[in-house]
Parts: sequence; C-alpha cells; structure tokens
Amino acid sequence: MDQRTNILFCFKLGKPAKETHEMLITVYVERAINLKCVYEWFKRFREKRVTIEDAPRTGRPTTAHTPDNIQKVKECLDKDRRVTVRMIAEEVGIGRETAHLIMT
Repeated sequence: MDQRTNILFCFKLGKPAKETHEMLITVYVERAINLKCVYEWFKRFREKRVTIEDAPRTGRPTTAHTPDNIQKVKECLDKDRRVTVRMIAEEVGIGRETAHLIMT
C-alpha cells in the first residue's frame, strides 16, 4: 500500500513511470513492485482514479467444508470404514478434495 502512495505522489509531481520505478527500487530493493505495475497505476491515475485502495471483489468462493458436510462424512465413515474418498464425495455431494480434507 505504501508503494502505491509513493507512486501517486510521484505521479502528482509529474515524474515519469520509469523514474518512479527506479526510486521504488532504491527504497524497497527486492520488495519493489515491477515496472509493469507502476505503468498500470500511472494509467489508473491518468484515468482520474483517486484512490489507492483495491477495488472491491465478489469475495471468496463458497466452501463445502461446512459442519453439516463434516457430520455427513463422519456418518459415512461410521457405516463403513472401507469406503473410498470418491464414494464419500459422491454420497455427500462434495468434491473429492474436500472429502479428503474432511477425512484427514
């Protein structure tokens, strides 16, 4: 976030993106964002974007790792300890990876 603030500062001073990137490298060394990102932020600022915050996103995808599904997997295992991950996933209606995660 502080690098974005510095990019905005340099943009308002009229510094070119390349020079701004070189200044970021001087300060942040290996943690400096790459030149492409600096150009992207300059483009956003030219388009009248005034905030350096991330744009809101739709959020994380829903997960199948819920208490209800955990209970269903436990019940399947209680019925038959030799049941496979694939069989549990199909019976509960979740992905194999999620079924495996719940089982372990």
